[in-house]
Amino acid sequence: MSHSQGHGRARASIFLLLSALSVPQLHAQALSTAPWFGLPLPPPFEIDGLPAIVGDRGPVAALVPPGEEQWEEFSGARIWQDLEQIVGFSQQSRAQREIGSGQLWGRIAGFPSARKTVEWMLAQYREAGIAGIELQEFQMPEDERFWLPLAWELRVKGNPAFGAGSDDIVLETAMPLAPSAIEGGELRGALVYVGTGSPAELVHIDVRGKIAVQQVTPQAHTVFEREPTVPRAQNLFARGAIGVINIVEQPGNERAMDFSNCGGPCFNVGGRDGLFLESMLSKAAEAGMQDSVQAEVLLEAGFYANLIAENGIAVLPGRDSDEIIVLNAHVDAWFDGAGDNGDGMAVQIALARHFARPENRPSRTLVFMASAGHHTTGLNGPANFVAMNPALEQNTVLTINIEHVAQRNFSPARSQFDDGYREFIADSGEAPIVAGITNSAPFLQDLFSQGVQRYGTNFMSGNSTMASGEGGGYSGIDAPIVTIMQAPPLYHTSGEVIEAISEPGLERMARFLAFFVKAVDQAPRAQIDPR
Repeated sequence: MSHSQGHGRARASIFLLLSALSVPQLHAQALSTAPWFGLPLPPPFEIDGLPAIVGDRGPVAALVPPGEEQWEEFSGARIWQDLEQIVGFSQQSRAQREIGSGQLWGRIAGFPSARKTVEWMLAQYREAGIAGIELQEFQMPEDERFWLPLAWELRVKGNPAFGAGSDDIVLETAMPLAPSAIEGGELRGALVYVGTGSPAELVHIDVRGKIAVQQVTPQAHTVFEREPTVPRAQNLFARGAIGVINIVEQPGNERAMDFSNCGGPCFNVGGRDGLFLESMLSKAAEAGMQDSVQAEVLLEAGFYANLIAENGIAVLPGRDSDEIIVLNAHVDAWFDGAGDNGDGMAVQIALARHFARPENRPSRTLVFMASAGHHTTGLNGPANFVAMNPALEQNTVLTINIEHVAQRNFSPARSQFDDGYREFIADSGEAPIVAGITNSAPFLQDLFSQGVQRYGTNFMSGNSTMASGEGGGYSGIDAPIVTIMQAPPLYHTSGEVIEAISEPGLERMARFLAFFVKAVDQAPRAQIDPR
């Protein structure tokens, strides 16, 4: 294949140089002699390892109803092996510096990491015994461009006025957000802390010509913080700010690849780095030195065009029907992506192995889709899949989107240091799972209720019509969409490593979905989609 990555790299060296003001001798004498106002310094970036506490109590074992013991393909240990392979493609992306300096990695549509993952998925379908295998390529529209940060550094400059030995500190969790760019490549200004950036706070704060630092405290994953975080960042720029830094209170010291289109140069910093930055700005304010903090940020970014992505498709013909049930799992990931969407992919492979067995062959046709383009602008895998396969429109009775489904449940707990940091600790189950059913069919809703009792799956108790994530790409088909999705705090962070996944949770979800597909397969179409 001709893998075109014609890209015009818009490189910018961005210097956020905060002007240093003279510090009155009175204040300087009153300061602690310890470095950085005596504050604990942020730990190194946690490039490997889980940023939350797991402890000795593992997840509760999977429930295996009588008669399902022989289905070894649903063993959590077996599914875990596939998850390790999937995460490995992301780690190769980092080791090979597929994207710039390697500070950002993952399985990204339009790049070798995603293609390798799709090809591996097709090999698993083939090995399971599915003959109808196809790799379908599609290209980014000519008017689309995909922004990626290639290399960067956020450095807080040392100053002896902050205490002897206050040397430069690099906040390694700094993450540039799309499409940050600065004309001329340089910014100069002072930092100003704005809290949550609400109107009630900003009425007291002048952000003109300054770089605003706002606080973001996710209650689950950051998708729920896009509103109000992004509009508030846009409001800060409208008020005259020349840059925005989001302190994202997530576990550990991680990079968070979320939020975009802030209206100007915008960066996230992680939990421990953010706590240091907030505390340091508070100490400086107490000493009357709030305008004396200096920082330097370097950023090189690239715009990519004409990218080519791939969907991996496996068609398992039904015993006596051309009607189709689509099972979709997207391959894209930021960072290791063990939960988004490594676990969904691994569960989907287990389902392919199960239904490919002659004794388990369903009446309806199953289409297993390893979709691309979840994160890459202009490369929507499901939408292209629908456009390239017109038979789907007439024959599909249901689409099932399997998207982050087995991550452990992590909840905030008080830090052992009592320093304001929110520690996170796991409990004995998986993070709550949303079951979105676009048509709210009672038959489908009841299957999810049965799943809670039969397999112990932690589905939310309230009904939902959500079709976010990959599910929305199937909206062009006149058939209901089921989306299974978690909202854990490690979503889109470098901390979403394999240790965050529940092995019994993988088995729970695989067994439930096999039960769900079999029930749908035997149901009349009018029951699946009552009109």
